[in-house]
Amino acid sequence: MKRLLATLLFIMCFSKLFAQWELSTGYAVDKNLADGAPIHLAYDFKIKNRLFTKSQIGYKYLYHFNDHVGSTLKVSIIELHQTLSYEVVKKRKYILKPNAGINYRFYRWRGEMQPPLNTIPMRAEIISVRDGAFILASTDAEARKTYRVNNFGFSFQLQNQFRISDKIWLHVTPFIEPDYDRSQNNGGCYIGVILKQL
Repeated sequence: MKRLLATLLFIMCFSKLFAQWELSTGYAVDKNLADGAPIHLAYDFKIKNRLFTKSQIGYKYLYHFNDHVGSTLKVSIIELHQTLSYEVVKKRKYILKPNAGINYRFYRWRGEMQPPLNTIPMRAEIISVRDGAFILASTDAEARKTYRVNNFGFSFQLQNQFRISDKIWLHVTPFIEPDYDRSQNNGGCYIGVILKQL
């Protein structure tokens, strides 16, 4: 894995004349209602005419407090995306560029039940995961848990680019990212800047 990331970084650094960098943040929400801010760094490489491929590495930190049950869920996601895109609309100050591809993500779920513990009524937070369910209960033994999973998914992004200057463009990109096992779906909107090479 380290060699793959080092190779990708090497290619990105020495292909400057042929590609463009993207730096993004925004808003993301998980199927299990955890929400927060993503941070992404992408490298868009032109294949031919209006056809591009994009490598993207990102991190999402999502949080949810269920006040009815009294539980806190936090999820950290490290993700790698590879997409193909096509400039459907290309004007002097605006570009519409849908992206579709695959991703691979590493999840770390942490859950904690708020006190009082071991009292009636007993409380539980249950989220669907690949192995069945991630159950957090208001007993001392199950009041705090961690769940890790990694899997493939799909990336669908509708990138809208707005020209600020010749080299700097703003992008607003609604996205949906369903996972292969359908238990870790998320969506939202990336907002950031694109550094175009001339």
